[in-house]
Amino acid sequence: MKISQRFSIPFFALFLFTQVDATAQNDNRSFLSVAGGYSLPVGELAREKLNDPFAGLTGSGYYFQANYDFRIARWFGLKLSGSMNKNTTRPQPIVDIADRRVEEIKGFINETTTHTWDTRVSRWKFNAIMAGPAIFLNFNRVQIEGHVQGGYVEVTSPTVDMTGTFQSGENQILVHLSPASTSGFGVGAGASLRLPIAGPLYFHISGDFLATEAQLENVAVNVRVGKYPEVSIPINEKRFVGVANVGAGLGISF
Repeated sequence: MKISQRFSIPFFALFLFTQVDATAQNDNRSFLSVAGGYSLPVGELAREKLNDPFAGLTGSGYYFQANYDFRIARWFGLKLSGSMNKNTTRPQPIVDIADRRVEEIKGFINETTTHTWDTRVSRWKFNAIMAGPAIFLNFNRVQIEGHVQGGYVEVTSPTVDMTGTFQSGENQILVHLSPASTSGFGVGAGASLRLPIAGPLYFHISGDFLATEAQLENVAVNVRVGKYPEVSIPINEKRFVGVANVGAGLGISF
């Protein structure tokens, strides 16, 4: 047998295998997956806004999500999702509010020196359970999925505790923002790219946007400077808040 013939046989077998695998279709109707990754705030919590202590208070974070998709037809189905977000807290908006109040009060307590802050914060939490229609674009075993959803959203604001110290060593400053939770209807939309690994197992890259109109009631920034009476700054307005999540994970079809 010639050398060219010996090499042509395995190449032909490999070509035949890839062609068979490429034409294979995933006819399963259910898809169960998990994903996690990077989260960014959107809406009024993400951008700074004058005289709003919550504006610009949220930073980046991470999320975990579980999904179940059911195909009613090859290209259409339903999607159920549950997600948990934890985002960092940027205390600068609270620092700015507190600085203004301290400057207003210093004259009443005969304090003339500057001050510094020691800050402790917890994380924002954004949890959601969503359901809605999904569409599926199938390219042999590779699948692109897109969806819109609505459902239940719970938002929990962080705790912020700040201790200020004057250079004079007198008149300690205490600032406190208590956590608060609100829940209600939210909306979401997103897409994912599913790549087969072996059998029913697949790898997927996903992106989601989740949002709600939240009103955190009975929340206030409390500022106490020395023995001067505590100043309370209430926060009760409604806000459009949300998260944009991008991540990856694994799933199975059945």
